[in-house]
Amino acid sequence: MSAGLLPALVFVAMAALAFATGSAWRIYVVTIPIVMPLANSPYANIPLVIGAVLSASAFSSQACFYSDSTVLAVQGAGCNLVSHALTQLPYTLIAAGLAFVGFQFVA
Repeated sequence: MSAGLLPALVFVAMAALAFATGSAWRIYVVTIPIVMPLANSPYANIPLVIGAVLSASAFSSQACFYSDSTVLAVQGAGCNLVSHALTQLPYTLIAAGLAFVGFQFVA
C-alpha cells in the first residue's frame, strides 16, 4: 500500500459500500475510525483521504436507486424511480471515474 494509492482505494471501497447499503451519511461513522489510522501509517495526505470518503458518499447519494435523496427527488418531481435513477447513473459514473483518476494523480 502506497500513500498515493490510498485515497483512490478508499474512494472505490467506500463508494461500493455506500452504494450497496444506500446510506451515504452512515458511511462516515464506519469509515473515519478505520481510514484515519490507515492514512497515518503510510503518511498519506489526510485531507485528500477525507475528501475521498466525502466524494464516495456524494457518489452513492446520487447513484444509488434507493438512497434517500433519489427517493425524495422522485417524489418531488412525480416521475418513475427507475427512470430517474437510470438518467442519473451515467453522470455519476463519469464523475466517479474522474474522481478516481484525480485521487491517483493528486496524491
